Amino acid sequence: MDNNEKPLFIKDGDDVFIQRNSNDSESNNPTYGIRTSVYKHFESNMRVVVCRTSSPIFTLNIYVPTASTNDKGIPHTLEHLVFCGSKRYPTRGYMDALAAHNYSMGTNAWTSVDHTCYTLAAAAEDAVANVLPVFLDHILNPLLLDEHFVTEVYHYDETGKEKGVVFSEMTLYENDEMARGYYRLNSLMYNSGATYVHCNGGRTSDIAKLTIEEIIDYHRKYYDANNITVVLTGTFSDEFEETYLQAIPADIVQSRGSDSRAPMDCSPRRDGHPRHDSLRFPSSNTSSGTINFGWHGPEHQDVETRVALEILKEYLVGTSSSPLNLRFVERSSPLASSVKMNMECSINKAIKMWFSGVPYASQSSNNNNGQMVASKDDKMEDAKGSEETLHLFEEHYLENILASEFQRIYDTRFDGDELALEKAAKRVTSLMTAAIEDKQIEFLQRMQLIPDIVASHFSSEPDGNLHIGSLARQFDVIAELAKKPIEYWLALLKKWLIDGTVYSVAMIPDIELGSKLEAERKEKELANAAKIVDEDAHATFIKTAVEKSKSNVSDEMKRGMAKPDPSPKTATLPHKQNLVVLDKAIGPVTAVQTINADSGFVETQIQIPIRDIPDELRAYLAVFQDVLLDTDLVLPAGVVYDNDKEALKNEKRIQYSEFASKMADIATLRYSCVGQGLEQLSFKGLDSFFVVDFSATCNNYLLALRWTIQGIVFSEFTPDRILTCVQNLLASIASKKRTADSILLTVESHFTDVLPGNEQLSNKRHMSFLAQEAVLANIIKDAKSGKVDEIIAKLKDIQNILVRATGGFMALSLPSRENSKPYIDAFENEWKMCYDQYAKGNNDNDGLAPSVDANAVNKSPFPIAYNSRFPELAKPLFIHVPVESLQTSMALFSRKLDIPFYPTGKRSFNEELTDLISLDYFALQMLSGLLGSSDAPLSNAVRSKGYSYGVHVYTVPSSRKLLLRVYQASDVVKAIGAIKQLLVDMRKNWDSYISDSDVSKGRSIMKYRIVASQSTTKMMLAQSIFNSVNGFDSVEQYNTWCNTHIAAVKASDLRRVFEKYVFGFADSDCTMLRLVVTPSNVEVPAELGPYEKKTLEEISATYKTDY
Repeated sequence: MDNNEKPLFIKDGDDVFIQRNSNDSESNNPTYGIRTSVYKHFESNMRVVVCRTSSPIFTLNIYVPTASTNDKGIPHTLEHLVFCGSKRYPTRGYMDALAAHNYSMGTNAWTSVDHTCYTLAAAAEDAVANVLPVFLDHILNPLLLDEHFVTEVYHYDETGKEKGVVFSEMTLYENDEMARGYYRLNSLMYNSGATYVHCNGGRTSDIAKLTIEEIIDYHRKYYDANNITVVLTGTFSDEFEETYLQAIPADIVQSRGSDSRAPMDCSPRRDGHPRHDSLRFPSSNTSSGTINFGWHGPEHQDVETRVALEILKEYLVGTSSSPLNLRFVERSSPLASSVKMNMECSINKAIKMWFSGVPYASQSSNNNNGQMVASKDDKMEDAKGSEETLHLFEEHYLENILASEFQRIYDTRFDGDELALEKAAKRVTSLMTAAIEDKQIEFLQRMQLIPDIVASHFSSEPDGNLHIGSLARQFDVIAELAKKPIEYWLALLKKWLIDGTVYSVAMIPDIELGSKLEAERKEKELANAAKIVDEDAHATFIKTAVEKSKSNVSDEMKRGMAKPDPSPKTATLPHKQNLVVLDKAIGPVTAVQTINADSGFVETQIQIPIRDIPDELRAYLAVFQDVLLDTDLVLPAGVVYDNDKEALKNEKRIQYSEFASKMADIATLRYSCVGQGLEQLSFKGLDSFFVVDFSATCNNYLLALRWTIQGIVFSEFTPDRILTCVQNLLASIASKKRTADSILLTVESHFTDVLPGNEQLSNKRHMSFLAQEAVLANIIKDAKSGKVDEIIAKLKDIQNILVRATGGFMALSLPSRENSKPYIDAFENEWKMCYDQYAKGNNDNDGLAPSVDANAVNKSPFPIAYNSRFPELAKPLFIHVPVESLQTSMALFSRKLDIPFYPTGKRSFNEELTDLISLDYFALQMLSGLLGSSDAPLSNAVRSKGYSYGVHVYTVPSSRKLLLRVYQASDVVKAIGAIKQLLVDMRKNWDSYISDSDVSKGRSIMKYRIVASQSTTKMMLAQSIFNSVNGFDSVEQYNTWCNTHIAAVKASDLRRVFEKYVFGFADSDCTMLRLVVTPSNVEVPAELGPYEKKTLEEISATYKTDY
């Protein structure tokens, strides 16, 4: 900037330092933390916030506070239209192509109830700077053309079928159990003038009435430079503001004078307005529903109360032994499968609580899905619990139970524990510190900045200033609150939850509703078709709009795009990886994979082989993994209890609630699962390993390690804990059977994840909901008939196999300066202590092999071979699964991909790297990225025509598969047809789709993926495990492998892998699985292939039920 030129942005106040942990305290150093600077436009109220984090990923988030006055979803539709081009950059797809050339996966956005955010994540500082002015122009000066409205928002085709990207998205969302409950609860709680009572995404019936003129008017009011806040996070240089912010073209951020700041009335509804309601949602089963509760909360500026309520939340629901979980979830007759609580502390200021998996007892007589039937004479249930489950959806019934529990907690002064809230405060401190480490950017945006940005805009007295940092010193606030006497917390509970007005919405499952909604859509299609005077003219109109809306970024444009430094100094998370092969195995552990990084925690993953587990036990792995660390312990004499100095003289039983409370107080993370745990009955990674994972501070590590190993070895599987687990798993299955994504992936795995020889099901298939529904029903049946001891024996057998297993490994993530040896020694001592006592009680009577062979020569378990489980199909497999509860369709094509992904170990690393043995894999990865981006051919073929929300091609190395997936399709038949037509045309006219400039773009995308996969300590631990499993010695060696292959990919390689692998998706004779999941009334025509219709019940019936 010229010295005489007026700066575009001026520093606005002093820097704010946002605490990352309790060490960033005022007493230590008030300027220690995440340095956050605010800059104000020299004329308007536009702000730029720069947060200097330690993350190697740079993010750009542009916030527009947006309010709704109806259910047309104008903020949401505008979010989509912004990406269709701007006045300065009118070519659709230009911005995403630019982003992809700048070490990024592209741009994105979301619309919330009170704001819209436009996002970019990139691997270099100058990459963000290159995209920023283009993004701002799209947001502030979008084209907003009729043809874009047709494709992105709404239209109906010549047959009357309703389409449009937004319309398709909301068809799925508007009938979602959680979404419907959320919006209805808001409508009960807030005055009609609040944006929160409206569906910001839009209801389909209202979207159909929306016009482009309304959207233009809305943009004029809200999308002015006056109203936006730009937030940048990353390791930005000190010169960033001067070099890049001041260089933004002034006309792009010139305000038109519109200021949407205004007080928003979020007061409660007037007296007489109902506080309770019930709604129905489409479901394939009626076993359970959801009940949502809400209370009005503190004002945004009342920071102490906001933080105090977070601590109270942790006490009430934070652990499995928390009072509400013990009362409602962790019981043999659960009243819910989960209880969640959330604080909304911007303008809406609310306390929300939702009970999921609530048994819907009125349908129990017709329930044939394996759910335990609630009845008064059920001998396995306590009489009170059985009676309660019959009335849960009666108005006020669950509310009264909840109110009684709040009152009980109050009357007993937190169950007589004067330190209960102090301990909860400490847990919040640890959990928040871990969250900042693991998801620093998300934490900053959602917990720190968004509430402040929205509150500054819609507060009762908006002054044009941006007040950020309300929670900047939250760890100091927590520390002070931890000192508060018990009376403070009793008063807090009473004021907000006991005496506060409660609102509730019950969400009731309805099997018939899905079909009714489909019938209504058919009627609407007929009505639309009747409006069409000339079908040909209408079809031409739509076709013209689609053609005009296609992304059409020329090679010349791509070559002229601003690009980052070709050899960027991308920030890398400092780390050190090491593999320690033990001289002698420690129980199941033969090697320890360590990673040192900037962290305040020690995370440990114990990976235990379960390849050879007997087939008759595999079916019980789902129950076993859920109950292992959530049941009673029976500690034998000879082991040390808790912090005792001496070993126990006698056996000691530890109740489940004590075990759970102890672990919650000392560990920020603990779970056990097959593979890598994501959620119940769903996982990724190696299903041939059982994983026990926990994380704690260095000070608490030894104690957490002791409790965890004792949990593995000495857990006792009690009937009540087993039944609790089974009931909650059944509730999870009911939820999964309502979700198209879950159905799609589970059914795909059923047909493609087959162990060689078909002698037994894989652990993955055994644990799918398709298999588990019958297993769990049989467990309940056996328990009722007095065979609970047989179930316990099977779980005990699995436990014995784990305790005595060999050939596994441990992954250890440590703070930067910590030496791994003391931690490995501690593991050895604790394991030996437990195993010695275990062996005394199991030495002669079970015939199981010992845990450690003292004479065995130890060796590394790495690399671990991935073997394809894709069956050798004699012919293509076409499967159509109709599901009554679904409102949109999805498709997944899956084929075997038998190529080298990583080093094979048959030759040296350097030899295989020199020969580029994985070139096909990296070319496929690159081509997948090019095909799937929003400016790519697949988007033009499907999304722009309104057939589907999106399409992606991707590889799955762990299962050796290549997949093509169609998301949220309003017309899956036409989507599949359009994809096939595109692939055929690409084969004929390759050069018009993929050029040398696209190779550069593909390399840029893959560069970002590598940096993003190594951007947090937790990711580095996962990366180190991945490296060892796949034969890499270090992160650096893995990066060398990737970068060398990526640099070698040419346009000719992309064409080769297209012909060899991708084009098969268009070839009906190619042996693969073609899976379509649709609403029940959708038919797949014969011209798409010989699809065989199979219901979920028919697929489930193929699994054994006589476990």
